[in-house]
Amino acid sequence: MSNSNERAFDPTQAEGSSELSTRAERALSPSKKSDLHVVNGDQRGDDGDFAGALGDYKKAAQLDPHSPQRLVKLAEGYAASDLHGKAFELFQRALDAQSEQGGEELTEAYIGLGDLCRTFARSAAAVRSYERAVRSQPKKPFLRWKLAVCLATMGLYEQAEAQLLQILEMAPNDAFYRFHLADLYRLMERNEQSVEQMKQTVALAPRDEYYRLRLGAALLRAGDTSAAVPHFQQAAQMAPTNPSYQTLLLYAYMRDNQEPEIAVDVNKIELGAYDADFVSRIQRLS
Repeated sequence: MSNSNERAFDPTQAEGSSELSTRAERALSPSKKSDLHVVNGDQRGDDGDFAGALGDYKKAAQLDPHSPQRLVKLAEGYAASDLHGKAFELFQRALDAQSEQGGEELTEAYIGLGDLCRTFARSAAAVRSYERAVRSQPKKPFLRWKLAVCLATMGLYEQAEAQLLQILEMAPNDAFYRFHLADLYRLMERNEQSVEQMKQTVALAPRDEYYRLRLGAALLRAGDTSAAVPHFQQAAQMAPTNPSYQTLLLYAYMRDNQEPEIAVDVNKIELGAYDADFVSRIQRLS
């Protein structure tokens, strides 16, 4: 990802003054000032000001240049600004530093590298990074979810399933992870299991209209149109201004009443990928 001929980036030479504005701030130790810049950078990033966040992370690294945590933050700042070469280099440097010192930021560096590898469609390398993240903190469901998604992208469905099942042992009442298991079963064409997992997802999050929509779609895939109709009805009531929901409800009514059949891509229904032609055909026929 990074050019081997590039000079190694040195955060101690990052541009921008590290001086803070108030007398109280100037009296802080360099480490505390660095912490303050990280907080400011996080706030800027949350507001979508990625350039401003990167500037703060640079100042934080200037003040604490040997900290793996600062290298990880700076790498994340570069990644958010699409400066992937520098981000990759800094994640690697953070991992090298942490292998000697240890530290809680080790996992974040592995995740950052994995995300970068996925950006460049290097799925196998991403899996290796996510696996290291899972080994570093095996009881964190989110890390296993990252790994499962990447495995599924590669078509390694059974391995992805194993990760999701482990997640649900740790977090059995988490609708988000159960939904992803249901969606994996959709990809595996295991329709009955997809329906069962979607039913459990809806039971855990009954006010989420999207989950209910996807349960209806899973029932359609399994050929149980009559059972799908009430879920589409509820989803459409929860989101009355969403034309996609209304269109799916009309389609389900037509299927349930054995109205004239139309050509339709069931995967599009399941994923919510509706084109204008599909919508207009449904509305005309209804």
